Amino acid sequence: MNETEKNIPVFYTNSTIVRGFVCVVLVIGMNAMLPLYMQNRLTRLYEKSHNLSNQVGLLERQILLQEFEINKLSSLESLTDFAEESGYGLNAVPTKVRVSGGAK
Repeated sequence: MNETEKNIPVFYTNSTIVRGFVCVVLVIGMNAMLPLYMQNRLTRLYEKSHNLSNQVGLLERQILLQEFEINKLSSLESLTDFAEESGYGLNAVPTKVRVSGGAK
């Protein structure tokens, strides 16, 4: 190395200037893209939350319909209709009524 190359500081060489410029451009680019990425991610999360709440609503509706069907099938009228159709005739069978827990 000659005298002029020894006097040039390391920070002013062409390769360090180019590396510094590339790093600055990358940092600025990342800072510009980060809000857009976060907005897209938040939008996807809201969409997923909305879809899940719709599914919950549909499942709760199905549960209510099944409970209604169970109550309808287990009602006394339904049981007597079934007994008459199948020939059991529950209305013809005498039942004993026993009072329990009355006043002494």
